Amino acid sequence: MRAAVDDDVIAVSPCRSIDLPPIAVKPPQWFTLDQAQSILDELPTAWKTMCLLGFYTGLRWGELSGLHCHRIDRRRSRLFVVEVNTKSGIKEYPKSSKSRREVPLPPHVLEALERHIHRLDRDALVFTTITKGRAGRRLDDGNWRRQTWWPAVDAACYFDSDGEQQTVPHYPPHSMRHTCASWLVQKGVSLYEVQHLLGHESFQTTHRYAHLQPDAHKAVLGAWQRLDSPLVIAA
Repeated sequence: MRAAVDDDVIAVSPCRSIDLPPIAVKPPQWFTLDQAQSILDELPTAWKTMCLLGFYTGLRWGELSGLHCHRIDRRRSRLFVVEVNTKSGIKEYPKSSKSRREVPLPPHVLEALERHIHRLDRDALVFTTITKGRAGRRLDDGNWRRQTWWPAVDAACYFDSDGEQQTVPHYPPHSMRHTCASWLVQKGVSLYEVQHLLGHESFQTTHRYAHLQPDAHKAVLGAWQRLDSPLVIAA
């Protein structure tokens, strides 16, 4: 409506002094280590590497399925997020976008990636269809969920702390991204670093994981103890 006023389409916006309803922020859905492992164990071999990468990099599904071999820097154990797979094809992120970023790779994840891409051309997509007669095509989000992700999640089981066998929560592929962020925050990585790793435009998006941070009280007390000259009250 403000844009309509600016373009002289209307004289005054009717949307003034309107209190918008609060939007409830849902806590992120993430998997425990045992749950994630049980999903990997149920995936077909061809997709284990893709999901391992998802859990350890927090890439969006479109970034995973839009990753090209030449975006992987094996020497520095990094990958560069530049392209994204969309319904209309592979597109590059705008150069000004925070979604363009460099992501570190743990050694075992890089090793799995190297095994996966060693026969692929330098400019090829890392992950493509594997169905006979249709192999090598760009992945479709809906088909991949239906044919790969949901069967693995439905079949996955793990043992809880009481030794009871449990089914894995029915979370979508995007939860691999939430899982990556949740694990990092729990291990003390700052929200600022997680924001840049995941390519969040807004810090508010990253702040959803704040409740998973280790006990902040210890950090505060430790900071006071490290003061060179603490304040004192004379007796």
